[in-house]
Amino acid sequence: MSPSTWRDLFKEPYRKLYSYLHENGVIVMHHGDSFMEPIVEDMAEIGVDIWQGVLPTNNIQAISEKVGDRMLLMGGIDSVIDRADASEEEIRRETRRACEEYGGLKGYWPGITYGGPGTIYPEVEKIIIDEIDKYNMEKYGVAIS
Repeated sequence: MSPSTWRDLFKEPYRKLYSYLHENGVIVMHHGDSFMEPIVEDMAEIGVDIWQGVLPTNNIQAISEKVGDRMLLMGGIDSVIDRADASEEEIRRETRRACEEYGGLKGYWPGITYGGPGTIYPEVEKIIIDEIDKYNMEKYGVAIS
């Protein structure tokens, strides 16, 4: 849908819901594995704390610059690797790409775009987590698992 349609139909109801949630101490995670770059400022404005499902087709670097620390961006690893015939090398390459491309951004959390933890093929998730751990150990001296 167009950004204007989203603003007309969803922005204020979401703002009302997210305000209520914030008043009650809830962190708002909004799932949207789609091209939402045109409404990213709106999302931050209405109280989205975490945008989960950021596709790499969005300009994640530019979005990070726009929202700064107002909204965590979670995703960036293309779900095309979540399939039975994906090689370990392919999974690691895509995971590493996302970590290297976005890892230095303010407010970025690497993950497969449609959620996490969890993949359709469990062996894919194990490789993704292992590669994120390797990246974090190399870059920061820590691992998440």
